[in-house]
Amino acid sequence: MAGMVVSVAEMRAMEATAVAGGIAEAVLMEEAGAGAAAVVRQFCPGAGVALVYAGKGHNAGDAFVLAGHLLDEGWRVEVRMVFPEEVMRPLAVEDLAALGGRVTRGAVGDDPPRGLTLIADGVLGTGSAGALRGGVLAACDEMNRFRELTGAMVAALDVPTGLDAETGDAAEGAVRADLTIAFGFPKTGHCVDGAENWCGRLAVVSLSGLAGPADGGMRPRVLTPEWLRTWLPGPRTFGMHKGAAGRVGVVAGSVGFTGAGQLTAVAAGQAGAGLVTLFTERRAWAVMAAACPPEIMVRPVDSCREVMGMKFDAIAVGPGLGGTPPPDLLTLLRDDPRPMVVDADALNALAALPSGVPVWPAAGPRLLTPHPGEMERLLKRSAPELSGKSRRDQAVGLAKVSGAVVLLKGSRTCVATADGRVAYNGSGHPAMARGGMGDVLTGLAAAFMAGGMEPFRAACLGSWLIGVGAETWLRRHAGAEASLTASLVREYACRFALPGLKTGVY
Repeated sequence: MAGMVVSVAEMRAMEATAVAGGIAEAVLMEEAGAGAAAVVRQFCPGAGVALVYAGKGHNAGDAFVLAGHLLDEGWRVEVRMVFPEEVMRPLAVEDLAALGGRVTRGAVGDDPPRGLTLIADGVLGTGSAGALRGGVLAACDEMNRFRELTGAMVAALDVPTGLDAETGDAAEGAVRADLTIAFGFPKTGHCVDGAENWCGRLAVVSLSGLAGPADGGMRPRVLTPEWLRTWLPGPRTFGMHKGAAGRVGVVAGSVGFTGAGQLTAVAAGQAGAGLVTLFTERRAWAVMAAACPPEIMVRPVDSCREVMGMKFDAIAVGPGLGGTPPPDLLTLLRDDPRPMVVDADALNALAALPSGVPVWPAAGPRLLTPHPGEMERLLKRSAPELSGKSRRDQAVGLAKVSGAVVLLKGSRTCVATADGRVAYNGSGHPAMARGGMGDVLTGLAAAFMAGGMEPFRAACLGSWLIGVGAETWLRRHAGAEASLTASLVREYACRFALPGLKTGVY
């Protein structure tokens, strides 16, 4: 149930059912505010200075509960109210009163507090829509301006003020959040194409009093740790050996693109694969063999048929192959029965095939991992009617055409299956917009598939991990966004994000 995407009407109905069943609104509000504080703790380790903007409804109450938890943890907190206290909802007034004299009362129009670390947007909630006006617009303008001026993180509570939680449409002057904390369940507007530019990183705080909506397994989901950790394998038995830990074959790299193969192979090894063999063209073999760590076996290959004759549990194909595909690449992609991740230049090779050449269905499970440009090329050949459609429609459409799982990369990565399952990844950071990230993802997914994980789960887990790996490095190296590399993301995804998933992160 965790992370299921719901409409605003469904969310209202679930809240009403919970209250009718005896759960007090104040309890839900306390749980939301406490959950928001836990998310802030992950992204802003250590006490800082918070500026909390509050409206007049329950969203303001959530903000005041958050403020109370931050105060308890040693933060300095200033509250700026957009509406007079006398028009606020009674629960919000109670939560404000509970803060007592521990908070500073400010006003919209004041200068930002010194040392500002966090801006919390609790002005409007999921029930609002339409144009922003008056004091609400002034507060939004101020939050956006302070974000630019101070570099403080903006955390939106449930939805950024000005973003329609149903449609994802943003009003003029809407808050640009770095982090949106969805309460209960993510809303449809969080996942609409382009909404990521307003929501930023998407975290979900579950509310225990809410019964989930009807699902049937086909409702889109946002990836959450609660869901992902159920897929992780249990502890290894003492008698485990390298052959049982998964054998991964990687067909990647070429002259001028040796780094892609290295990133993929090393990621597979660090994600738990017992044996990793990297196959590359003969001209690049010496460079690749010298560059790879000793745990990676590097072999020259003249034809992809050689890979088909070797023992592997999963294969990754494509990163850095270059514009001239190796001989018999199509035979490998189409006829090998083993699970396979197909990425980068392997996807381009498929897209360049004449329309009459049969490709699908493949002989075994396939995970296709295109970025938007590769997706357009694939659709031009296989499903031109999907060009210009939403990312979700494109991913689901290509999955149906190919029979493969499709991971459409982007700042809100979408994973889809031929039977209609859809998942969105909310983790990550704009600093990841550089080469090599997809190569790391391919290696992670291949390792998980070699361990027996189905492609849909491997895609979801790999996507979430590289996002959290990047976030973890950036928290430990504040202000160093320009220095983030794919190698660092690989290391932090495997060393910190994967173990952290077992203990609880957002």
